[in-house]
Amino acid sequence: MFFKRGTGLLAAKKEKGALDEQLREYINEWRTQRAKEEEELKRLKEKQAKRKEIRAEQEKKLAQQKKDEEERLRKEENEKKALEAEEKKKRLEEAEMKRQAMMQAQKEKQQAAGQGGGAKASGGGGAAVQDARSEMTKTKEQLEEEKKISLSIRIKPLDVDAMDSDQLQSKAKELWETIVRLETEKYDLTERQKRQDYDVSYFTLKMMVHLA
Repeated sequence: MFFKRGTGLLAAKKEKGALDEQLREYINEWRTQRAKEEEELKRLKEKQAKRKEIRAEQEKKLAQQKKDEEERLRKEENEKKALEAEEKKKRLEEAEMKRQAMMQAQKEKQQAAGQGGGAKASGGGGAAVQDARSEMTKTKEQLEEEKKISLSIRIKPLDVDAMDSDQLQSKAKELWETIVRLETEKYDLTERQKRQDYDVSYFTLKMMVHLA
């Protein structure tokens, strides 16, 4: 009986040893698998971080390219506007010089001919119609801009702080004469506008009769 009991204990110990060995193998296998999974997760995280870094660098490069392109376009647009404004100002300066020369020649001719307004109006009707047509095709914004540029050409800044009393009196006299001259030019331009309106109406009516 004692022998049987000893044999039972020995068998139990063997069975327990086998279970312990299986448990150790399971734990080792689990640790190995866990290490592999952690290594794979680490590799994936590194790969994801690398892709994120590359994407951020690409986005930064694209943003800089977009900024440079916008800056280039804005610079070209500003240069284009400045060039157009300069060319327009130059054309208006030339037109103003021609206008003043024409007004002066017209005054001299009127004075020499003794107010020969009728013949002049009939002789210059075609040119007047052409000028009126050109003015009528301009927008309000164009006329306002041309007016500002024309005034900036004709009206210069006045530095009164550097003048003494005699210079101020002389400048006041000069300004008065300028005002008189401008009022005279205004009257002449008003009369010219009236003639242009008449010529345009006459030309339009004539064309309508001709087409009918």
